[in-house]
Amino acid sequence: MIAQPDVTVPPNIRRLEDGRLVLVGGNHGVAQMFERGSSTVPEERIEIFRRNHRTRKQWADENGCTYSQWVFPDPIVLNAVTAGLGYRSIFERSMPSEARPNDLVYPIDHLFGRNDRLSMTDSHYTPVANMHLAADVAERTLHIDASKVLADLTSSMGPDREYVGDLGIQCTPKISEIRRSPMAHPRIASAANGVQAGNMGIMHLISSPKSVTPRTLMIFGDSFFRSLLTELARYWRKIVFCRTPFFHQEMMAAVKPDDVLCGLAERYFASTRPDTERPHFLAYPLMHGRSTAPDAMFATLWDEMIDANALALSR
Repeated sequence: MIAQPDVTVPPNIRRLEDGRLVLVGGNHGVAQMFERGSSTVPEERIEIFRRNHRTRKQWADENGCTYSQWVFPDPIVLNAVTAGLGYRSIFERSMPSEARPNDLVYPIDHLFGRNDRLSMTDSHYTPVANMHLAADVAERTLHIDASKVLADLTSSMGPDREYVGDLGIQCTPKISEIRRSPMAHPRIASAANGVQAGNMGIMHLISSPKSVTPRTLMIFGDSFFRSLLTELARYWRKIVFCRTPFFHQEMMAAVKPDDVLCGLAERYFASTRPDTERPHFLAYPLMHGRSTAPDAMFATLWDEMIDANALALSR
């Protein structure tokens, strides 16, 4: 953390003794949700999550692709012990490890107690954390050993850079930190559909001709998985990311992936909705009245990765 003068921190953010910023408010009332004495997630909501997981797995099995679901630990949980905060994981309370199938992953071991993987000014993880998480995703999904990739990246980290996260920018004056990042993977082509003033319906396409495998990856998730895309591109040749809480069979039909991942930030777990409520993925901007401004490469990557005819005919 870079030394700062007197700083005004908004009420939705808490500044810990070491200067780390943690989201405690926002639309989801994060602190209240994760307090040790808070009520547990209703059983009917947990059952919706389980049912979604089962039907997604079944669809993937029937269509010959691998599947796993990832719940990303909330930073307020990861900082709780070291900072003496009274918070605990709502996911582990609701679905303890002994009750989870192998394809439902809560990767807290890659993050807990590792300060280089927890941001000082952002509500997401650091690039170092993303490097390790992507390697774990690849090892579990592709059944490969990513240790050499990690060793090479660790020994050739990029230079330290100043960074202002999504929490730091809300403070007055803004708060920055110094970060290290792994060297970028070569020759990645990356483009998004440019949904304006919102998140739902974002589509991000990545082509990575120097990847470890020639496989195609489909992701349904939020900003935590999106922040992993350039690291996942070390392992997958093509990646299609869709910002959504649902599993969209129309996109699966159009992409025909080898592997599919679903993911969500832990704070969204308690608000899980049935996949039967999903809209057509491409309807999101229209539903919310938002325009799109696709990146220059988006149309080219779309033609390479999306079967538009299958998209139109999917049922």
